[in-house]
Amino acid sequence: MFKVKNVRPGILVIADAGLRLEPGRVKEVEELTPHMERAISAGLLARPEKDEDPPADMNIKTKEETDGETDLDWSKLPAAEAISKVGGENDTARLKSHLANEKRRTVIDALKKRLVEVEGGDS
Repeated sequence: MFKVKNVRPGILVIADAGLRLEPGRVKEVEELTPHMERAISAGLLARPEKDEDPPADMNIKTKEETDGETDLDWSKLPAAEAISKVGGENDTARLKSHLANEKRRTVIDALKKRLVEVEGGDS
């Protein structure tokens, strides 16, 4: 079983799975279809965290450790998650460093927009 979440501001239809997701809606599906996989890679769908606890024998990192890793390298995150992190960033130096390293057009656009907001339009 997989969980998928519509991260678009509008309704998302996944034709090959027969899904119609409202904005922010999470749906549990048996398998990921090719259309779902493309929607995830395009940043239209996200795979939310599971609610269940990981096995005790796994190496578990604290929230601070994982935040530090994702702050340094957003390229490992799906585009939708990277874009959501852009909205919470207020440091212009970090925004500029992410902008210099980012390759995804949607994330670059979000970074540029946020940079203008943070700098007050002096970009």
